[in-house]
Amino acid sequence: MNKLLEALNKNNENLAVELINSGENVMQRDPTGVTPLHLASKLGMVKATKLLLEKGAEVDALNMDGVSPLHLTAAREKPETFAILLAYGADPRKIERDGWTPLHWAGFRGCVPVIEQLLKYNIELNLGDNDGWTPLHLAAQQNHPEAVKVLLKAGCDPNIKSVDGQTPLDLAISQNNQVVIDILRK
Repeated sequence: MNKLLEALNKNNENLAVELINSGENVMQRDPTGVTPLHLASKLGMVKATKLLLEKGAEVDALNMDGVSPLHLTAAREKPETFAILLAYGADPRKIERDGWTPLHWAGFRGCVPVIEQLLKYNIELNLGDNDGWTPLHLAAQQNHPEAVKVLLKAGCDPNIKSVDGQTPLDLAISQNNQVVIDILRK
């Protein structure tokens, strides 16, 4: 592994910034296709994320699983680096090979700040993943009442059924997520 990827993997932002400024290749990848931008943004490294983008890092680079830095920042609940990626033109509609968008990840994690950022982009709210689960299904199943409220207010359809015929309410019931159940029954 090269020095920049190693510094980022060790969560050493200062060294990463120094290496980027000294001309380290910002487009390199590890064997799984992960770039320095994937690592810096998912770890919430604001300075390194900005610098990588300023030096020409590909904002929508995909790893071998079709995962972009934006997916990872949503999955890791990093709204600040998420906003930076969007400001540099990251595609909020990118779909991973399992059918997840950044909104699916934000719903799964219950990360309301990321959900709110995504809502500004007129994205498809009711897009199902490969199993037919929408972001609302994920938020309901994972017991994230605030995320469920925001998604419903934005227009998510609580009656969409997954491939297995489950609605977000069914999933909340299966997990005994009473607060979410009450929200979905209103």
